[in-house]
Amino acid sequence: MTNKSKDIAWYLALAFAITWSSILGIYLLGGAPTSITTMPSAAPLVGLLMILGTFGPAIAAFVTLKWITREGFKDAGLRFNFRTGWSYYLWAVMAPLAAGALVVLAAKISGAEVASLSVITPTDIISWIVGVLIWTPILFGEEFGWRGYLQRRLAPNSPLLAAILMGLIWGIWHYAQVLEGIVMSANLLALLIYPLSCIVGSIFLGWLRDKSQSVWPACLAHAVGNVIVTGALGGLLLQVPEISAFVYRVIGYAVVALALILTRRVPWR
Repeated sequence: MTNKSKDIAWYLALAFAITWSSILGIYLLGGAPTSITTMPSAAPLVGLLMILGTFGPAIAAFVTLKWITREGFKDAGLRFNFRTGWSYYLWAVMAPLAAGALVVLAAKISGAEVASLSVITPTDIISWIVGVLIWTPILFGEEFGWRGYLQRRLAPNSPLLAAILMGLIWGIWHYAQVLEGIVMSANLLALLIYPLSCIVGSIFLGWLRDKSQSVWPACLAHAVGNVIVTGALGGLLLQVPEISAFVYRVIGYAVVALALILTRRVPWR
């Protein structure tokens, strides 16, 4: 095993250990905060464990760069780079919204029941914007680790291969949240599809990080997808089974990823 492989192995061991241990703690305390089995007195601790689990990749990246490889943080993408990379912040907002629109289109074409846009209220929109502002720094806990450290090191000469490998790892990392019912109901199909979702997400998020030279557009895009797109689709596809809605979402983001590949923004070699 090369030194580079050992460094990546250390990073992955730390990231998985921190996050999966946190999810195990949540399970032992009765489940996610919204679960009826969660002990009321344990709810604050469960919330802290959820945040710790989210920051597992960032903590692992910090430890790896600071003490294991001693590379430091010069190329970790910590600067906002807004002056030179402002357009990628715009991409971070508009591309997930476009993917969400494609999800609704795919659902309609397949004959699924889609609610009217009138179900989305001004209050929803305001709450989503506030949610994005809150979750963007929280999702730094993932993006600093996945995009700031790992994805760029998996296959430095092939962004597409790096995104595929990153997606597989990222999807498996999410298995703990899936099995605990935090991100979606646990079933075999969800476990099979989640890595595919993470692959198409890694193509877009990795492109944002590389082009902007910052992890922050990826954090913003991740937050927009998790808060606004998920919130809107939750209302518009209310009558659609959860796993079907998830498949539609993969299709929507896959179209965005495919567009990046076909236009050579993400080269396949």
